[in-house]
Amino acid sequence: MINEITTIDNALTRPWSAVKRYRRSDVKQPVWPEAVCGSDNAQIDIAGQNYMFSADGLLMPTRKDQPPPDLKYFKQSSK
Repeated sequence: MINEITTIDNALTRPWSAVKRYRRSDVKQPVWPEAVCGSDNAQIDIAGQNYMFSADGLLMPTRKDQPPPDLKYFKQSSK
């Protein structure tokens, strides 16, 4: 499979093109890595566990029966 992308923008001096080629692998079940760079990503990895920040800024689990995060990774605030 071949993907060819061309961008025409007034901010560029000329059209910009990119070609990405994909070919079949001999592997029966290939791994398709995906890289997503979200600017407002609310997910965080703590000791190999995935957590997320809720809308009110609290740390919450991402799946059912997930253990709470170990608080040694955070500074304790004085009350």
